[in-house]
Amino acid sequence: MTVIVIAMLILANAGCDENKRLAEQAERHAARQAEQNVRVAEMQRSVAEGAKQLVEADAKARTEIVELQKGVQAERAEIGRQRDLLEVDRREIAADRYLEPLMAAAITQVGLLIACVLPLIICWHLLRQPIEPADDGAVAELLLQDMFSESPLLLAAPPRVTVKHGREESTSEPFTAVTQSDTSSTKKGDSECHTS
Repeated sequence: MTVIVIAMLILANAGCDENKRLAEQAERHAARQAEQNVRVAEMQRSVAEGAKQLVEADAKARTEIVELQKGVQAERAEIGRQRDLLEVDRREIAADRYLEPLMAAAITQVGLLIACVLPLIICWHLLRQPIEPADDGAVAELLLQDMFSESPLLLAAPPRVTVKHGREESTSEPFTAVTQSDTSSTKKGDSECHTS
């Protein structure tokens, strides 16, 4: 720019028409140069503004990327924790699946063992008790009472079937064939058994 100004001064001092024309050209050239300088300055300003915006956008994008990476890491940590919990639950379920059939089989076997051993224990308990001989007099008295009762329980006589005129009739009478002499001989036999 200083070159143009110097050229203009030299031409102005020369004082000829051609110089005038050259001076006008120099002025126009200087104006164009100034205009170009203004445009270049504006362009540099807009480039600087764009570079500044680009740097700000890059910094913002990097900040967002860092935040996203932190979020992804947090999600990965949560997923890992949940996976560990699922693994613990899976192991517990597997252990339950293994133990439950064993426990059910053990309970069944113990139940069967108790069901088999309980009658044996009852029989052993009954066999262990001393058996006292029955009193013969009490047994004879019970039998006599049953024989002479109207409805005997122990010595019930079978029903008698009698045939009358082609029809069967059944009569049930209590067993009363024992007479007084038979009962006295039974008592004598009992007393002989006791003495011998």
